[in-house]
This record gives sequence, structure tokens and C-alpha cells, in this order.
Amino acid sequence: MPRERQFDANNVIDRAADVFLVHGYEATSMAMLCEATGLGKQSLYNSFGDKKSLYLQAVDCSVARLGYLGVQMREASSGRAAIQCFFDALVALCNSNDAAEKSCIVSHGLLESADDPVLRSALQNKWRQYHEMLRAQVERGQRDSSIAYLGPSAAAADLLISVVSGLRVAARAEAQLEQLQSAAALALSVLDRTTG
Repeated sequence: MPRERQFDANNVIDRAADVFLVHGYEATSMAMLCEATGLGKQSLYNSFGDKKSLYLQAVDCSVARLGYLGVQMREASSGRAAIQCFFDALVALCNSNDAAEKSCIVSHGLLESADDPVLRSALQNKWRQYHEMLRAQVERGQRDSSIAYLGPSAAAADLLISVVSGLRVAARAEAQLEQLQSAAALALSVLDRTTG
């Protein structure tokens, strides 16, 4: 009886996440996933389920990669500094030579998953988590007086999360570092005014 092939499941999901990040859900084929992970189609199905199941695991993996940012934001000296830290890291990722780092699996996925309620729900949940993270830091900045904007924190978070997606698109369109930095700075300047 042949021995079952041994592999690191986390490494497989990590490689699959890169494929989905670059190509999106629809354009990613099982052949591409097999090539990236080094596993056969049946091994992928047996270990991770169908393409949708693997994609959902890849979404979790991709979001978890940014976990360090949550730590840095919590450790920042103020709410404004936390948001600046987030956008500095985002611009650096957008300026990367790695196509996977330039992309956001959540925003990309939301654009193409409108017809699949399972994918849409999972991605919307991740989007809300990003929104809540930014909203909480806006409120923190309003409390510690590092943010001058006095409007609703949710409205500020709406703007900021829209800029996140815009920067990701600009990066895929090969925007230069200076353009990305300028766009982020202009968006964040809203936080330094008492009104939007």
C-alpha cells in the first residue's frame, strides 16, 4: 500500500494564498494551485476540500499575514500614530516587487464574489474587521487628541478603508511610490482637520 504524501498544510495554504492574491478566485485554476503547492488535484481535494474551501482558508491566511500590523497599531503612541503606521505598512506592501504583496485578497474577492453568498459573507466579515480596526483607532485618536476630526469615527473609517482598496488598485496599475505616499498622506490629512 503506498504511503500518503507528507506535507505542511500551513505551507500549502500559504502558497495557495499567493496564487489567489495574484489571480483572484475566478481566474485561479486547480492546475495553478497544484503547480504552486506541489500537490496533485486529488491530494488538494482530500486535504483541503474543493477550490472554494481552499480559497476561504487562503483568505484567513492572507489576513493573518497582516497580524503584526494590529500589534504595531496597539503599541503606537496615539490613535493618529497607529493609523499612520498602518498606512506606512500598506504603502510599503503596495510598492513591493512581489505581486502577491501588492494585492488585497479581501477587496479583490469582494469585487468578484457577488454571486456566491458563502464567499461574499466571509469576505464581508473580513472587510468589517478592517473597518472596525480603523474605526477604533480613529476613536482612540479623538480621545487622546491626536486626531482633530470630530465627526463620526465610522465615517472616517469608511474613507480610510476606501483608500486602502484604492491604493491596492493603484499599485496593480504600477503607480510610483511617491504617488502612493501622496495619496495616503492626502487621505490621512482629513484626520488633522476638525471637519471632513
